[in-house]
Amino acid sequence: MNVIEINDLTKVYPDGTKANDRISIKVRKNEIVGLIGPNGAGKTTLIRQLLGLLKPTEGSIRVVGEDIAENPDVIKRTLAYVPQYPLSFPSLRVEEVLEYVFRMRHGNAPRKEMEKKISEVLSLVGLDGASKFFGYQLSGGMKKSLLLAMALVQELPVLVLDEPTSMVDIVTKHRLWEVIRNSNRDGILLASHDMNEVKALCDRVYLLVHGKIVTSGTPADIVSMIKMPTEVRLIPQREIPASILPKEHKKRGDLYEMAFDTLEKALETVETITKSVGVSYLELESPSFENLVINLIGRDRE
Repeated sequence: MNVIEINDLTKVYPDGTKANDRISIKVRKNEIVGLIGPNGAGKTTLIRQLLGLLKPTEGSIRVVGEDIAENPDVIKRTLAYVPQYPLSFPSLRVEEVLEYVFRMRHGNAPRKEMEKKISEVLSLVGLDGASKFFGYQLSGGMKKSLLLAMALVQELPVLVLDEPTSMVDIVTKHRLWEVIRNSNRDGILLASHDMNEVKALCDRVYLLVHGKIVTSGTPADIVSMIKMPTEVRLIPQREIPASILPKEHKKRGDLYEMAFDTLEKALETVETITKSVGVSYLELESPSFENLVINLIGRDRE
């Protein structure tokens, strides 16, 4: 069964702007599906329709087999949402926010059960030492962690995440990735600008540009569709002659950063540099997923 099934979804605003153009997306059971694209691509519009906040112009949305137009209550019963921008509850403690959300979903569940669940979730997202903090005391990263905690404490089967780790430090980001990866939900739809996040978490990816799905597949599938852009970072044993350096390069102290259109060109250059001056440090990323997506977007606009 598809946990989320979106078919031919179209949204046209009153001014004539077509934000979504016949979009079809499926999230299968036990799958994390990524939705990527530049600003203005239509990701937020799509999510708002999935949450029942906007009415589609055409098309249908089914969640756990139920059409949300026919039975909007299915949204409340199944979807937990993490918004892109942090919400602020300056006068409430972290534990009070989670108590409210828990009671909203679970009513008069025993207090010990609630306290146990809240403690577990706070520990997962790294806020176990901040349960008594008021909202005004939280950093941006802590607010983002609290948003994910609010979604998890509801114990609903489907997560909808909109830029869940934006504006957080790298340590917090990797912690939240691990939490999302191990959240044991029936399905997750993740909208993100972070290509490393998509690679780390997603089973499949949809690329949305100008309101349309440009391509879809696993990150590896998308890579295979076009040339493989490659990034090289290296520290030579001696100064590299300008004659063997590619045009696309930067130097930061002893570290050289180079960008290539293909893996083949990158390997040829690394071999030349190694034979000429030697290499004491080498880091290579191929394909560069972020450059690859930029290339796909550019190809669609041609």
